[in-house]
Amino acid sequence: MRHFKKNMLALGAGLAMAQSAAADWAPNKAEMATLPPYCAARFDERSAAFQTWKSTMGGDFIHVHHYCAGLNFVNRARGMASAKDRLGVLGAAVKNFDYILTHTQPDFYLRADALMNRGIAMSMLQKPGEAVGNLRQAIEMNPRLPRAYMTLADLYDQQKNRGKALETVTAGLRHNPDAKSLQRRYTELGGKLPYPVPIEPAAAAPAKADEVAAPAAAEPAVAAPVAATPAAEPAAAPKIGSPTNPYCRFCPD
Repeated sequence: MRHFKKNMLALGAGLAMAQSAAADWAPNKAEMATLPPYCAARFDERSAAFQTWKSTMGGDFIHVHHYCAGLNFVNRARGMASAKDRLGVLGAAVKNFDYILTHTQPDFYLRADALMNRGIAMSMLQKPGEAVGNLRQAIEMNPRLPRAYMTLADLYDQQKNRGKALETVTAGLRHNPDAKSLQRRYTELGGKLPYPVPIEPAAAAPAKADEVAAPAAAEPAVAAPVAATPAAEPAAAPKIGSPTNPYCRFCPD
């Protein structure tokens, strides 16, 4: 009987720890309000919104909770006073963005955003090399991401390369002429008015009757980013899911 009670107490403690980890991982109500609307839908599979977003994003929507978790971890890290906890939470963010990049199709709706936010997390981890690489990949994939240009320009400015920073913001304004943040940064970096001329969408040339259209080249798949190297004794990232897949709460083994 004594052993039974001891085992039950141990089981209860284990369940409490698991529930605590899940609670720490999942966005609370206030955090969820700061995330994109598809995040709340993904966490409520019985809702009509879940089906709507799944139809919009396709089959890869099933993985989008990793992207939402990554965003939430980055948001949490900004308000953390403890450097050790901050490193652990940012490491968890990177792992979730990596999951998206390795488990979704190359044309997934949020792939460029995942690269951009991975770059932001890497810049917060003081890893400018990886940050620059991720941000440039994101911009190449989707040039209409003002925040990617802003973060990349800030990294160049921190490296005392204001010319490259201005060049980056200039390119960003050509693709995003109405972005107030880019306009402000452009003048701060010494850009001259008027603002850069926006890039006009290329008009498709009419095909000649006697020409056979060449097949379109397939887009290359984006290589999975290198996982962040953990700092010495980082705060352990909250684990969820099964032993074989601890970072996916909703995915099968």
